[in-house]
Amino acid sequence: MAMMSLLLQNSAGQMAVGLGEGDQLVFDSSLDTGLVGLRNVQAHVQAGLDHSGKSMSDVDCVFVDIGPGGLGATRTTVAFANALAFAASIPVIGLHAFELIGRHVSAGGVRPVVCIRPAARPNYYVGKFESGVLSYFKFADVDVVKEFVRAHREIADFAGKFAFPNGENTPDETWPVSHGNSASMDCFLALGLEKYQTSTHSARVFPISENLRMTAQ
Repeated sequence: MAMMSLLLQNSAGQMAVGLGEGDQLVFDSSLDTGLVGLRNVQAHVQAGLDHSGKSMSDVDCVFVDIGPGGLGATRTTVAFANALAFAASIPVIGLHAFELIGRHVSAGGVRPVVCIRPAARPNYYVGKFESGVLSYFKFADVDVVKEFVRAHREIADFAGKFAFPNGENTPDETWPVSHGNSASMDCFLALGLEKYQTSTHSARVFPISENLRMTAQ
């Protein structure tokens, strides 16, 4: 029997839930007009189970987007994932948001993807996804991030959510356009299954928060 996966993505502030059976996506709440914009994660999950004729007892693993991103939404969704996994005695595996959106934007292309999302002002998270992995990840102030963007402007694509106002009395500067701030559920499922095969299965995962300074593994 194929593994059933529950996918939870919310770090971009738009709740989306998927169900995978093996490597096939069988439910995507972002395609359900009745669920789009609804922040109740339980409603998304129950809709997916009902649509697929499944129950939580059929789910073998929970994959959850751990950010960085909106702290409230990410923490809530991670807590929900941990509770579900604990109650069902199944593993929960966290997926880095920049791996998700980097993979989605790159779509197998050769150019790296610079991923940026805002943190507490004036700070941002910035990362670089290249050759299928997140090779760089940093929590930095706006000036550091601007320099990183300038260095990659001509050689990379960009993802996430960012806007850099020009300072007073400084020349106008045009910043790159983001090609996406969330991953498709097909992309989410593919990355999740890869992590399931290669990473340690966890009983609990933690969101990436603004006081966590880490480098990509």
